[in-house]
Amino acid sequence: MRGTDYVVKRVLFAVMTVFVAVTLNFVLFRTLSGDAVSALRCRQCTQEFKEFQRRELGLDKSKWEQYRIYLGDLARGDLGRSLRTEQPVTTELWEPIKNTIPMVALGSIFAIVFGVATGVIAAWRRGTRTDKGALWGGLSFYSMPPQWLGLLMVLFVAGWFGLPTSGIKDPTLGILDDPSGFEVVVDRLEHMILPALTLGLVLFGEYTLKVSH
Repeated sequence: MRGTDYVVKRVLFAVMTVFVAVTLNFVLFRTLSGDAVSALRCRQCTQEFKEFQRRELGLDKSKWEQYRIYLGDLARGDLGRSLRTEQPVTTELWEPIKNTIPMVALGSIFAIVFGVATGVIAAWRRGTRTDKGALWGGLSFYSMPPQWLGLLMVLFVAGWFGLPTSGIKDPTLGILDDPSGFEVVVDRLEHMILPALTLGLVLFGEYTLKVSH
C-alpha cells in the first residue's frame, strides 16, 4: 500500500510539474512586448496580412481564451504551424528529435554502465580513497552544467582525438563515391561521441551515488 501511495504521489507531482511548466511557457511569452506575428519580416507581411495571422492564431482573443485554446491544443498534440514554412510544428520537430534520440540513448547507456560499475567498486572499497574518489567524482560531474562540460570537450578532447565538433554527418561523405553502410554508421558515431559522452558524464554520477550508497 505504501508503494502504491508513493507511485501515485510521484505521478501527481509529475503532472503538476508539467502543468506549471506549460503555464509558465504561456505566461512568459505573453509578458514580452509584441507577439509572434509582430516580429514577421517579409515582403508579403503587410498590416492586413499580420491581422489575418493574428485572427488565425487566436491572438485577437482575451488572454484567458488564448490560454484555454493553448491547453486544448496541447492536450490534442496540436503544436500549431510554423510561421516560416507553414508546416505543422510536429513535422518540423521530428527531424531534430530523430537525430537526438540515438545520441541520448548512447549517452544514457554510457552513464548506466560506467555509473553502476563505479558505484559497485566504490561500495566494495567503502571507506577507502577509491570510495571517496568515486563519490566526489560523481558529484562533480553531476553538478556540472552540460553546456560548460560540452565546451570543455570541444576545446580539450575533440582536437586530441580528431573528433568533429559540429553537425551530425560529414558534408563531404558521398560526394565523390557511394559510401557503404559501415562508413555511414562510423561517420554518425564519430559525430555522436562528444555530445553523448558529455551527457553520459553528467548523468553517471547519479547512478554511482545510487549504487554505492
